[in-house]
Amino acid sequence: MSFYQEIKDNILWDFRLEDEFKGERHSGYAFVVDVCDKKPRLALYMMKDRLSKTQTLQDKQQPPEEMMVRAVEEQGANMNLDSLYNINGDLRNWVENNLLNG
Repeated sequence: MSFYQEIKDNILWDFRLEDEFKGERHSGYAFVVDVCDKKPRLALYMMKDRLSKTQTLQDKQQPPEEMMVRAVEEQGANMNLDSLYNINGDLRNWVENNLLNG
């Protein structure tokens, strides 16, 4: 069983970065787009009681770059601003099909 299959039940699909510190804090995992040096990378966002951290996925586990660019642009941003961004429905489907069920 892969790591992603092990954490499947702890993925918070409705997680939004802008809401992380509003209300009750949840532990679990989410997928985000991490833009650094104008390059988008899919990353795993890990949340615990007093900790949040990201880990970009390996090259062979990355979705097509165009999908990540589209997700960032849908949020009114672009590749010039290094930041973390929420995934969209297309990226969620990609994660489910390629990492969780693959």
